[in-house]
Amino acid sequence: MYIIIIGGGKVGYYLAKTLAPEKHRLLIIEEDYELCMKIVDELNELGVEVIHGDGTDINYLMDAEIEDADIIIAVTGYDQNNLVACQLAKSYFDVPRTIARVNNPKNINVFKQFGVDSVVSSTAHIADIIEHEVDWACINNMLSKKVGDVRIKDMAVAANSQAAGKTVAELILPKGTILISIIRDDNAIIPNGQTQIMTGDNIIVLTNSENMKDIYAYLSGK
Repeated sequence: MYIIIIGGGKVGYYLAKTLAPEKHRLLIIEEDYELCMKIVDELNELGVEVIHGDGTDINYLMDAEIEDADIIIAVTGYDQNNLVACQLAKSYFDVPRTIARVNNPKNINVFKQFGVDSVVSSTAHIADIIEHEVDWACINNMLSKKVGDVRIKDMAVAANSQAAGKTVAELILPKGTILISIIRDDNAIIPNGQTQIMTGDNIIVLTNSENMKDIYAYLSGK
């Protein structure tokens, strides 16, 4: 999984350090040059990448290859910057999931109204939110040992997805692909042929590794 963290202060630093052992691709965007150097010195051997720049600037986000990101986590000390970073990620680059730190609790509802997927106030909570992604890594490791070339992953349906608005029976999916479940509004749906796919759905997919990239493109619209 590719995770971009906006903000390399204490929260961003310890979040990257916590997630690094899970073998995600991690990149931090930070404006303060000295902080960038500290992160490079202390986390480079863990594979954490760093860009010195403004995480609310589209140019730096493009340098970070944001179009390939699975999650954007904005944890600067400024609520307005965290909100802008998440909005850019969603609106311009169709990043499937955005997580923002809120320093002022009064801003929580504002963040939610502007479409931030998860609004939290501590590193521990952020780690918990993406814990289910780590679980997929464990499951896939088990599947590869016991079953062979079979993978499982949850994928978000974007507004420009070819699947949005179609029923399961109308989907064009590679042979051998199984839609295990659809997560919608915190409810799990066991799909059948007449189940309609909607924008914002998270679909748990089982298929082989060769098909996974094509299915992701089909559902995400990328």
